[in-house]
Amino acid sequence: MTRLARIVSIALHPFAVFAALALLATWRVDPDALGRTALGLVAGVAIVAVFIWQRRRGGHWETVDASRRQERPLLYALLLIVAGGYWLWMGGRGSATSTGVLAAALMLCAAGLANRWIKLSLHMASLAFAGVAVWPLSPAVSVTALLALPVLGWSRLRLARHTWPETIGGTALGLATGLALLAVG
Repeated sequence: MTRLARIVSIALHPFAVFAALALLATWRVDPDALGRTALGLVAGVAIVAVFIWQRRRGGHWETVDASRRQERPLLYALLLIVAGGYWLWMGGRGSATSTGVLAAALMLCAAGLANRWIKLSLHMASLAFAGVAVWPLSPAVSVTALLALPVLGWSRLRLARHTWPETIGGTALGLATGLALLAVG
């Protein structure tokens, strides 16, 4: 069961979820920007992946998930810098997906601020956010993502990366941010 939990955790990793969301959103609202979106995603993921690899390989982190709360502040800072760079790369406020990128960055800010008290699951937050945010573009994808939340939650608990409150809190943060995006969008 642990192997299955690891597969679920990797398949629904925030990198994969945000990349799929960004590509779907771009394809639906600004297909001409697909190449730029893909290049921006590859660059952003590569920067964060190299950072994670360096922290893990150097013995600074126990896992690649930054599983201890004290490992997360640097990760949040880097994610926000990369999200800002991606936002600028995509055209800033002129981008068709600008509001979505800013909403995701605000979600990371909230998780970073909450990190003082609780290590919210970014896996759960990203999938919940994507599940809600993608509704106007593809209800079928939205429902699929939302139905996958319990499976991902089981995975994060099974791998002992999070507790129940961290898993539920991450889900709540993602849902709230996705709903806020829909409200302003």
